[in-house]
Amino acid sequence: TQRRRLAVLVLLAVAGDRGLSRDKVLALIWPESEPARARHALAQLVYAERRDLEAENLFLGVKTLRLNPQLIQTDVALFEQACGRGDAGAAIALYRGAFLDGFHLPGSLEFEHWVESQRERFAALAAEMSVREARAAGSRGDRVGAVSWWREAVRVDRYRTEHAIGLMHSM
Repeated sequence: TQRRRLAVLVLLAVAGDRGLSRDKVLALIWPESEPARARHALAQLVYAERRDLEAENLFLGVKTLRLNPQLIQTDVALFEQACGRGDAGAAIALYRGAFLDGFHLPGSLEFEHWVESQRERFAALAAEMSVREARAAGSRGDRVGAVSWWREAVRVDRYRTEHAIGLMHSM
């Protein structure tokens, strides 16, 4: 139950202002359950979160669920906002490694696939921010800055040849 509670919060955190339909949540968290049973489980989970966190309006929406940004702020949202405004320093400070590394939801291969796609997306965003800053530092003649940003790109995606070559050229 605790893992499912966390999984629902994670799904809604990543969905942000768009929210996520209840049907999508059900398909990702309770893929093998009968629809009525899954809907009941989600309703109970939402109720329990509101009760335990003493926040009646923690979740917004009826058919589409989303977290109330007035009550809860997530590092995922802050990371995406930093990327959106091109603030590589803030984005990289928020990117601490693979998304949900070590977290698994037994019995939900759909959720695992979703996590993997988000993991790849966040890593790509972090690498993109680092590469952009590395190139900008190199253009300014800031070798120290370029090396630092290329190292960050390698840390985020160590299998990308472009990052290793960029690091070597900047040294």
